[in-house]
Amino acid sequence: MFTQSKKDLAEIRNFLITETDFSTYEPNWFISISYLQDYSRDQLLKIHKRLNDVIQDTFDPYEMNVICKGYFIEKGNKKLVPEGSQIVLNTISNKYSYDKEMTLKDGAYGTHLVLTLCPSILDKPNKRIRKLWSTMYWDFGGKPPSYLLEEENQELLLAETLEFVIRDRCPSFIANGDDAIQVDRIDDRRVFKDTGEKGWKGALHYCTKQIFCKDQFLEVFDEKNSNICVA
Repeated sequence: MFTQSKKDLAEIRNFLITETDFSTYEPNWFISISYLQDYSRDQLLKIHKRLNDVIQDTFDPYEMNVICKGYFIEKGNKKLVPEGSQIVLNTISNKYSYDKEMTLKDGAYGTHLVLTLCPSILDKPNKRIRKLWSTMYWDFGGKPPSYLLEEENQELLLAETLEFVIRDRCPSFIANGDDAIQVDRIDDRRVFKDTGEKGWKGALHYCTKQIFCKDQFLEVFDEKNSNICVA
């Protein structure tokens, strides 16, 4: 028998899948972002607005295409961190040493962005994308290598462009390291991570895994910066 929390979560997931704009414009990208600092939720909302601005004015400055964005906030696992140290006597060696005091703290927030952005948006790249490519692919003469311009590699080109522009224009809050931003194409034929669900529906299952009641939904979901009409 389902507990109330499982029923609530099932209703939330069903709503996201059947009642939001994702039901019409199926998302095809899943972007995970780790941050340089332990930002508060309010600070994350400002960061999400910045990400929105970057995506919009890079890929659709004249608002002629459909770009659907759903932001989900995930709290990392709790971790032990040193808070200081004190001198203690080691009764075995009969010597004094420093003993670090450890405190259990909440994990840092991260972001999952479920995104609808069609690769065909690169068929006629605007001047901002072309300028971006001139930096990305300067060693290829300022243009993507020919294999990336082939139709079967269009998604790879868009993934590289997405990651580059976020790193390039948001350096003050993106964590260091290759894994700080992960841009994954959503494959509707494959199970998404460990959710047991395929494609974008599995992505939404993954993003909502920390929700245990309806009241938590708006803690996890950034309604302010998402544009998939959940009201």
